[in-house]
Amino acid sequence: MRALFGSLLFRISALVLTGLVALLLTIFLAVSWPDGRPMMFRMVDPQDAREIAETLEAAPQALRPAIAAAASHGGTSVTLLDGFPDEREAAADGRRPAPRLEERFRLYADALDGRCIHVQVRNGTLFARPLRADEPPRGPVRALVGLSTGEVIAIERAPRALQTLADRAVIVGAVAALVLLVILFTLLWQVVRPMARLAQATQAFQHDIAAPDARPSGAREVRTLASAFNAMKAQISGLVSERTRMLAAIAHDLRTYLTRLRLRADLIPDDRQRNRAIGDIEDMGKLLDDILLFARTDAGAEPAPPVIDARAEAAAYVDLRREAGDAVSLSAPDTPLPCCCAPLAFRRILGNLIDNAVRYGTQAQVALRVEGSMTTLVVTDDGPGAPDAVIDRLTGAFERVEASRGRHSGGAGLGLAIVKALAESHGGTLAIENELAGGLRVTVRLPNGDPQPN
Repeated sequence: MRALFGSLLFRISALVLTGLVALLLTIFLAVSWPDGRPMMFRMVDPQDAREIAETLEAAPQALRPAIAAAASHGGTSVTLLDGFPDEREAAADGRRPAPRLEERFRLYADALDGRCIHVQVRNGTLFARPLRADEPPRGPVRALVGLSTGEVIAIERAPRALQTLADRAVIVGAVAALVLLVILFTLLWQVVRPMARLAQATQAFQHDIAAPDARPSGAREVRTLASAFNAMKAQISGLVSERTRMLAAIAHDLRTYLTRLRLRADLIPDDRQRNRAIGDIEDMGKLLDDILLFARTDAGAEPAPPVIDARAEAAAYVDLRREAGDAVSLSAPDTPLPCCCAPLAFRRILGNLIDNAVRYGTQAQVALRVEGSMTTLVVTDDGPGAPDAVIDRLTGAFERVEASRGRHSGGAGLGLAIVKALAESHGGTLAIENELAGGLRVTVRLPNGDPQPN
């Protein structure tokens, strides 16, 4: 039973049913309480009644029923009777005499030039208490007017629900639309809000594996989905953490053997072979460093990074690369460029991009600028670029345009993957495109700490 009450189907059904009841109640009140008061049942206008009576008295007897029928219109009904009904006939007809109304409508009778008038109220009305002299009737009223011919006309005027609804179509429609809007908003709020929270938690998990769990709320189906997402999130986090620990353990053991190989390489008598062996060992160490860095970056977001001066960091690193013999140029404003990024991570991003540029081209052009709330780092080379079909795959781990895995011919394919992982872990993005004149352009955008204007 609790599962039924907590289900999304039950909530939607309950809201729709409540809305329909509220709509019907609103329409009933709009029809029955015009001007903020209960609907009053009124008699026909005295002048109209006198004109009807005079017309029937002057008309031939054969035409009187047709004239009475023609006088009936809207909510007014005119019937020609042979005489005043007695009390038993009135009771059988569902009406009762109303002497208080007759006294109250004495002025109405005077307008009929002394013609005899009886007033009756239908039994079984909604307001069944006795009528007071200072209160209009709350039920259909029938006035019986005697004619000089001995006949009686019965004039009844009772507002009809459909007619009243049509007369107030604009008001009732506006109120009904408002009620439906409130119901729809409530329904959407009850259904969409928990789903929106779950979507936010999913997006946060996409960028940060250590993001908080989704809070189960809303209907039973949504709560079940949120709990399943949290379980999946915990499982993925555990797998990534276990992978990182496993890689760290493997790297530790491999470094031990690399150290032994390095010592043995120093004993090689041939200088050329010794240098090649030492270079291979150093390449293996760098590969291990890249793998561990990529794994740690992918394992979860680091604490909130500090705000650094990207221009100063880039200028210092570019100077080091120039001293090492690399052709690197820097274009940046003279003013400091704030950037939310750890210094080591920024230098690793810039270093990997420059390595990639000078490996496939002859020079690297570095540019820095501010774009809104982001600091943009652009590194361009003059190399051959990359085929359009593989550009989207360049940021994948171990993805390379060149097929070999030798570091002398392009590395192991972790450079751009590490750049992307570091950028995204700091709330940034990476984009790669070919230059029209040749070469590759890599753009990294990192937050600068300034709020984006609305």
